[in-house]
Amino acid sequence: MTDYILENQYWELKIHKSTSHGFRYILCSKVNNIVYADEEYHYRILTSRKRGSRYSYLLHINPESKAKKLSSREIFTKNAETLIIEGKFEDTNILITHEFILERGSEWLDERITLTNSGNKKVRFKLINFAFKKALFRQYSGWNENLDEFTLTSIPTRRYIGYGDDRRKEYFSANDIIFGAWVAKEAEMPGFCAEGWLWGNSLGGLLTCKYNQSQMEYSRFQRLSKTLPGRGAEDIYIIFGGVSLYEGNPELATVLESQESYSFGASRYAVYEGDYKEGYYLYRSHLEDQGHKFNEDYNPPIHWNELYNLGWVDEKTGFFVDTTDFEVYTLEQLYNEATLAKDIGGESLYLDPGWNIALGSEIWNEERFGSLKEFSRNVHEKYGLKLALHLMMNFEGENEPDEFYLRSKKGVRVVADPYLNLYCVCANEHWVKEKTRRILELAKEGIDFFMFDFTDFSMFMVDNLGCFNKEHGHEVPMRRQTHAENIFKVIQNVKKSYPHILIEAHDRGVKPRHPLYFQHNLPHSFDENWGFECMWNPMQDLLSGRALQLFEYNLAYSIPLYLHINENSDNENMLQFWWYASLTRHLGIGGLSDRESMKYKALKNALILYKKLKPFFVRGTFYGINQNVHLHIDEKDQLGVITAYNLTSRVQNVEIKLDLSKFGLKISKFDIYNSVNQKIRSTDINPDSNDNFILNLEIPSLSPIIAVLKK
Repeated sequence: MTDYILENQYWELKIHKSTSHGFRYILCSKVNNIVYADEEYHYRILTSRKRGSRYSYLLHINPESKAKKLSSREIFTKNAETLIIEGKFEDTNILITHEFILERGSEWLDERITLTNSGNKKVRFKLINFAFKKALFRQYSGWNENLDEFTLTSIPTRRYIGYGDDRRKEYFSANDIIFGAWVAKEAEMPGFCAEGWLWGNSLGGLLTCKYNQSQMEYSRFQRLSKTLPGRGAEDIYIIFGGVSLYEGNPELATVLESQESYSFGASRYAVYEGDYKEGYYLYRSHLEDQGHKFNEDYNPPIHWNELYNLGWVDEKTGFFVDTTDFEVYTLEQLYNEATLAKDIGGESLYLDPGWNIALGSEIWNEERFGSLKEFSRNVHEKYGLKLALHLMMNFEGENEPDEFYLRSKKGVRVVADPYLNLYCVCANEHWVKEKTRRILELAKEGIDFFMFDFTDFSMFMVDNLGCFNKEHGHEVPMRRQTHAENIFKVIQNVKKSYPHILIEAHDRGVKPRHPLYFQHNLPHSFDENWGFECMWNPMQDLLSGRALQLFEYNLAYSIPLYLHINENSDNENMLQFWWYASLTRHLGIGGLSDRESMKYKALKNALILYKKLKPFFVRGTFYGINQNVHLHIDEKDQLGVITAYNLTSRVQNVEIKLDLSKFGLKISKFDIYNSVNQKIRSTDINPDSNDNFILNLEIPSLSPIIAVLKK
C-alpha cells in the first residue's frame, strides 16, 4: 500500500494505491471536511487513425464501453507543490502527463493534462474523458454520504443562456442526475459542459472550472452509471473536472500527428461558503486574477442608439416605426438623433446597421451621408458627442471578393440568415486583410467605438458547416477555432492602430457558446461583452426573468457588458432604465423623440442622477444582495450605491440588511432618491455592534429606489 499526498491548509489530494483495490484519487477539502472524490480517476480515450462513421455510431450508444484505459502509470512528486502522473493507454501509443499543482497558501488546486502521440502515425480522438469520480447513489444502499442534499449549478448563468435558450431550471438536484431528468438537448448548458460548476448544499460547496484563454474548452459534470445484475439496476457516479471533448472542442486536441503533444487548459478547484452567489464571486475573483476586468480608466460614454427611432433596412415588419420610411434613413434624421442625444444627456451617437453601402461592407455610404470625416467632425464638435458604429462580419450582396464567401461541399455560397439575406463569411487571411483595411479607413475619421456583430460560423440554423474551398488557404473544412481566431485578428489589428477605440465583441460565431472570457485580455483584445440580446423588449425581459442572466453574469464577471435598450418600452418610473443601468457597465439608450412627453422628461432627469453616480456603475464592484437589490462599491473610497427594484404591481416595504465590514464600507449616512433625481430623504447610519445596519425602503409599484451611501 502506497500513498502519494499533496496538501496545504485548504486541500488534501491523496493517490492511494493498494494491491487489492488498485488506485483511488481522494480529493478532500480541509475547509469543510468534505471528500469530493474517492474513486479511481476516470481515464478514457477512444482513438482511430482513420476517418469513419462507426465512431459517430459509437457515440450514440456507449463509447465508454470501447474506450481505452491506462495500462501503466508512474506517480511522483516534482516538488512540495506538484504531483505528477505519467502513464500510457492500453493498446495505443498515447501517453499522458497529468499534473496537480497546489501552491502553498493557495485556496486553488490546479490540474493540467498533456497528451502525446508517441507513435509514427496520426491519431484521431473521438472521446477524451478524464475526471475525478465519486459515488452518488448505490443500488443496494441508497444515497452516498448525504449527497442527496447537493445541487448542481452552472456558471456564469443558471437558467437562461443567451436570448432564446431556457434551461427550465436554475439548478439540478441529485434526483435530476440519477434519473436523467435533464433539460431538452437544444437547451443544454451546453451539454452539461459549462465554464464552471457549483456542487454543494446550503452551506457551500465545490467550485470546479476550466480555464483556457485561447481555445474553446468547457468544464464538464457528468453522470456515469455502472450496470448491475437485475433489470434497470445500476450504481450512479458523478465525474467532474479533468478534461473532455465536447462537440469536438477543443478542436486542436482531436488530432495528434506523430510525436505531437497537446496541453489542455487548467482545471481549477476551490471551496466556497454560502449560497450560489458566493460561489459566483469566487469564480469572478479567479477571472480577475487572470486579468479579466475593465481598465482603471474605463469610462464608456452613454450611447444614444438611433435604431429605436429610425429602424433599419431589413426590419421589414416596421417594428420600430409605422411607415416604411425607415428603410433608407437620411443624413437629416441622423443629425436629429444627435440633437436628441445631446439634449437628453447622452454622450455618444451610435449608428446601428444602415450607415454603409451594404450590410457588412464596412464602407461608409458617401452618396447618402457625405464624407465620414465631415459627419464625424460635426458629431464631435457641433454636438459634443462621440461616434460609434455597428459592424457585421457576415454580409449581404453578390459583389464582394470571391474569397469572402463561405462555400459548401458542393461549392455553393452559403446563406447565413434568409431573413436578412446575409451570406456566411469565410474568415480566411484574405478576408482578415481586407476587413482590417476597411475598418481602419473608418477608424481614422474619429470613430470612438466599434461593435463586432453577426459573427456566425456557417448558418445560424445549421451548426458548424465550415468552408470547403481549398483555395482559401485554410484547412478543409475550416475549423471553428480558425474562424474565431481570424475574427479576433481583425479586432487586434484595429486595437493595435487605435488603442483608444472601445470594442465590444459578440461571441466569435461559434456554437456551443464559448466561455465568455475567451480571447479577452490577450494582446490588443476587445473591451466588452454583449448583454445577451436583451435589447428588443427589455421590459418584458425584466419582468419575465430572462434579464436575470445579466444579474448573474455580474456576480461572476467583471468584463463589462455593453447593451442598448429601447426606452420606449420603459414606464414613467424608469424601472427598466435603472435595472439595466445597474447591470450594464456600458449603457446605450434610445427610442424616445417627443421632448414634451412625461417619459422623455423622466429619462432626462434619470440621466442627470445616473451621470453623478456613473463611476459606481461603471467601475464599482458589484454585489447582489438579492436579485432585486444591487450594491455597487468604490473600494478605494469605501463608498457605494444601492439600487432596489419593485417588480410587482403593489407598493412594497423592503428591509435591506447590510454588513458594512463584509463589503469594506466606511459610511455614516445615506441619501434616498427616486428614479427621476428627486431626493426623498437623508438618514444617518447607526450600525449595531456587528457593524450591520438595516435600511427600510418603501418602493412604489414597478419602480426603483436609489440609495447613495456617503461618509
